[in-house]
Amino acid sequence: MPYLGVDGGGTKTAFMLINKKGEIIATAKKESCHYKSEGLNKFKDVIDKGVYKVCEEAGINLADLSYSFLGIPCYGEYQADTPILENIIKNILANKDFECDNDAKAGWAGSLACQPGINIVAGTGAIGFGVDDSGNSARASGWGYFVGDEGSGYWLGKQLLSLFTKQSDGRMAKTYLYDLIRSEFELEEDFELLTLVYDELELKRSNISRLALLASRAAQKGDEEARKLFREAACEHSLTIKAIIEKLNFQDSDDITVSYSGGVFNAGDLLLNPLQEYIEKYIKEYQVKLIKPILQPVTGAALYALYLDYQKKQGIDTAELQNLIENLQQEEERYIVKQ
Repeated sequence: MPYLGVDGGGTKTAFMLINKKGEIIATAKKESCHYKSEGLNKFKDVIDKGVYKVCEEAGINLADLSYSFLGIPCYGEYQADTPILENIIKNILANKDFECDNDAKAGWAGSLACQPGINIVAGTGAIGFGVDDSGNSARASGWGYFVGDEGSGYWLGKQLLSLFTKQSDGRMAKTYLYDLIRSEFELEEDFELLTLVYDELELKRSNISRLALLASRAAQKGDEEARKLFREAACEHSLTIKAIIEKLNFQDSDDITVSYSGGVFNAGDLLLNPLQEYIEKYIKEYQVKLIKPILQPVTGAALYALYLDYQKKQGIDTAELQNLIENLQQEEERYIVKQ
């Protein structure tokens, strides 16, 4: 019987079914299920259609599901909303066994394959989540785009727009990013940026966050102001890591494994190199090891569904879990090639 994993985000929602051997049965992708920005009706519609689609792709019914784990944006941050979200999911899954949590947990389950450590998510939003050897968990950042989410795609996009306006005014010297934005959006006059932001991008988080790609392009071309943005983002992420470490019970002598997920990290060394530098600067009292993600967040969500089911029934040993992880890594490569 298959296991369902769902990774919700500010831009998209991913669905995956795996079996107990760690084989990927089916995947599906839908729009954002961020209920605070898209509304509860949209949340219900996205989850409902995504679950139906992935089950249809696998040729199964809801009754065939063993266990499900759903990582939901903003889950647990507004207590009054939690029972509402769970009731919606319970109805969609027809009372099948499931667990919900914040999408940061899906990021951790993927990047660290359900093992102790810390994961930083930097997509449309930004948040950190960690689990220590005793199973205690903690989070930091993730306060939302209006008051926080430093180092996120939205944050980078907004900072990029601010740099453009300063360079347009002459408050800063013009750099490559100024010409890039004018060219990319075919601006005849700089003030047309306002029409772009309000009318075309509609101030939507997902649209603004895509501007992070332009920041990356400018930085790759050597634009120092754009490169500074990624250094600032790295600094914020390092402080998130430090905060989580101090909330948990990692031993001083142990390596603390840290990984990452989310589209902002597609910038690669632009972000990872300064992140490593800031980790060494701010977290000197611990041995922190920065590693590449082991699995994708949605794969981690499916693995975590299996893990939870096994823990409730017969348990799962280290060797069995490692074998599942290796199988899923191979399956991800196969699916990437296939798709």
